[in-house]
Amino acid sequence: MPMTYRTAALAVIGAISCWLIAHSVNGYVAYTLSSIPSDSLTKDASPAPDAPSALEPQEMAKSILSSGLFVVPPDVSSITAEAQEAPPTPPIELKGKLKLLGTAIVNGRRSSAAIEQLSDHTQKLYFLEDTIEGFGQLAGITREGVTIVEGNRRGYLPLADESAKPVPISIAAPVPRRPNAPTLIDRRQLKETLSDVSKLLTEARAMPYYNLENSGKLEGWQLIEIKPKSILDQLGIQQRDVMLRINGTPVTDPGTMLRLLQELQHERLVKLDLIRGGDRQTLSYEIR
Repeated sequence: MPMTYRTAALAVIGAISCWLIAHSVNGYVAYTLSSIPSDSLTKDASPAPDAPSALEPQEMAKSILSSGLFVVPPDVSSITAEAQEAPPTPPIELKGKLKLLGTAIVNGRRSSAAIEQLSDHTQKLYFLEDTIEGFGQLAGITREGVTIVEGNRRGYLPLADESAKPVPISIAAPVPRRPNAPTLIDRRQLKETLSDVSKLLTEARAMPYYNLENSGKLEGWQLIEIKPKSILDQLGIQQRDVMLRINGTPVTDPGTMLRLLQELQHERLVKLDLIRGGDRQTLSYEIR
């Protein structure tokens, strides 16, 4: 009998404890729900507006970056702007390495430029889009200069100052020249001028002249940096004249031109065929 009372007492105490716990939990939940604003519940309960079917790529990227899903710098746009404003690449260094002797402008790709390598003073004719060894591709040709491109670098080479404009040189002749008459040359003075062969080699510079209307064929030699009182000066040759023929013999190389000039002292009549200012001319001389 005493055990029965004890069991009943424990049952009553357990029931009271469960009721107290359930009442406490119920009170806590009620308190929590009462602290949430009513407008927030209304907002959450309202239906969401229709989302756009598709986002623009830039808007999507901004949304992902601003969501905090990835760790990014605080100002991504400024970093992108700095990357776009990278310093420009330096131009190709051409000054003191190449020398532009002349250009020929022709429609299409046949425009060309005569360029000298100052390291070894070799001269070569380059056509548009040709590659200049060690510098890049010839990308543009104008009357004033050429543009050379290598990758994302480019450089501009202007026409050499000393040959940019023709320099007028007076004809040194003992007798004034008459219209349509040969220029008179003193034979003794001519022999004295031609006596020093080594001096002749330094009296002017010659660069090849190619006829672009005839598949770029070598037609003569253009003379620049002609020294005063030289044999060419005495014959009335002007800067940038193109020597084609001497007494009918084509001038195929500077050596042939030098040999033909030396033979003038033994001739009586001399004819020089040349191109001056784009016009073909013939100069006649009488040696006495």
